[in-house]
Order: sequence, then C-alpha cells, then structure tokens
Amino acid sequence: MLNRLKRLIIPTIALFVFVVLNFSTDGLTKVQAADYIKKPSQTHHQSFEPYPNKIVIPEPKPKGVTVRVKEIMTYEVVVDEQKVASNSVTMEDLELTVVEDKKKINFHQVDCYFYAKVKQTQERTTDFVSSSRFREGEQYWLSDGGKYVEWEPWSEWYTGSQW
Repeated sequence: MLNRLKRLIIPTIALFVFVVLNFSTDGLTKVQAADYIKKPSQTHHQSFEPYPNKIVIPEPKPKGVTVRVKEIMTYEVVVDEQKVASNSVTMEDLELTVVEDKKKINFHQVDCYFYAKVKQTQERTTDFVSSSRFREGEQYWLSDGGKYVEWEPWSEWYTGSQW
C-alpha cells in the first residue's frame, strides 16, 4: 500500500509543478505582449517647452503611406588579372573587408603589396524620385591574404543628372 502511494505522489507532484510552471510562463508571455503594444510612457506626452519656439503639430496630422524603394549598390573591386583572363573569378575575390579601425591591422607584421583607388555608388529609386551618391576609397591587399578597403565619406545625394 505504501509503495502504491509513492507511485502516485511522484507523478502528482510532477503534474502540479508542470501546471504551475505553465501558468507562470503563460503570465510572463502575456505581460511581454502587453508591454510590447502599450503606449509610450507619459514622458513622451508631457507639455514642456525646452526650445524658444513653440512646437507646432500640424493639423490635420499627416497620414503615412508606404513607398517601395529600389536600392542598387555598385562598387569597383580589383581582382588578379590572371583570374580574370582565365575566367576563374570567385565570390571571395569580390569580397572587401571595410577597415573601421586601422589599429586592428598591424602593418608592421604584414606587407601591403597592392593599392588601388575604387569607387562605390548607391542609387535609390521610387516612382517619385531617383537619387544617387558615391564615395571613393582605397583598396589594398595584404600578405596575410586580406583585401581591405578604406572608404571616404559619402557625397551628397544627387537627383537627376547633376553629376
């Protein structure tokens, strides 16, 4: 009889723990969902004027509309002439590592054996406006096998045929 009771207690406790955990995680999920859709805190709606000019919200408020934007990125990259001649260019040959911090590349321990000026163009087109901008950079190959590029800042956006 005692053995039967032990057999019932263990599954009963396990079922109880499962039910408690299920309800507690369900409550957490509901809280997270409610937090996700709640309105911004009241600090976003306080009426204070830290600026000398009063902020004017247009009436009627503008209504947003989705616009499809087509973006094309084009860039130059230098590839080994023999690979181009033998038609054996791979995707690895087209990859460039953008140098964000020159300190991470130790030029004293690797040799730079090739420099080239390259250019990158970005075009954005919608049904209403078309703009493009460009930037130039310097590509170099290091003896560790890496192909790196240092980009200059982007130009202004140009619409139409300004450049």
